[in-house]
Amino acid sequence: MWFNLLAASIWSGFVAMDTTAALQIMISRPIISCSVTGLLLGNFQLGFMVGILLELFWVHELPIGAAPFAEGNVGASSASAIAILSDKLTGREYPSLVFALVIAVFIGIVGGYLVELMRKLNSRFFTKLLDDKNLTLIRISKAHYAGIGMTFLLGFLLSGSSIWLFGCIILPATIALLPASFDHYIQPFSNIFLGVGCGILVYMFLKNNKRWWLVFIGLVVGLLLN
Repeated sequence: MWFNLLAASIWSGFVAMDTTAALQIMISRPIISCSVTGLLLGNFQLGFMVGILLELFWVHELPIGAAPFAEGNVGASSASAIAILSDKLTGREYPSLVFALVIAVFIGIVGGYLVELMRKLNSRFFTKLLDDKNLTLIRISKAHYAGIGMTFLLGFLLSGSSIWLFGCIILPATIALLPASFDHYIQPFSNIFLGVGCGILVYMFLKNNKRWWLVFIGLVVGLLLN
């Protein structure tokens, strides 16, 4: 269990780095980060499912420049680990999945506030650094790498504490209080996230594209394929 917790936390640190601080090769997107978490924890199917349901949910947020955003990528990777560990402890996949999706939103919001705090700290640090008359390129490089390291540490600590608290303690205890017969009724709630994500995608398309009728073509093709 502790190895799984450490592996998922380290991976979330890289997810946080990829979001804005370094790399930016899209491994932080939920569908990728959650799938990798699933592979690390031995349940690719559940990790992939969490990634699919959260991918469109956060698609409207662009972490560009100083724009405020929720740390949805770390929230998603953490949620996949929470769902997997809770499923291992309880043997009940559907409530573990649904509750983990809700927790992902909470982690993302908290992470967004922490990112803003980290930006303020970095801004103060670099302001003092630039006022130093003996400033060298080496010191600038070290400060830059320190900022990247702080981003990794933020993702690592936020994810690790969330996975341990929710995935190992709160969520399994909560699910144990619910009758197993409730699982059948809990399962459809996961579709809410997919529906909201599709709604966000349609809104973004209609807002910036005059060819709104293409949406209906996609709906018709989707219905026919289904």
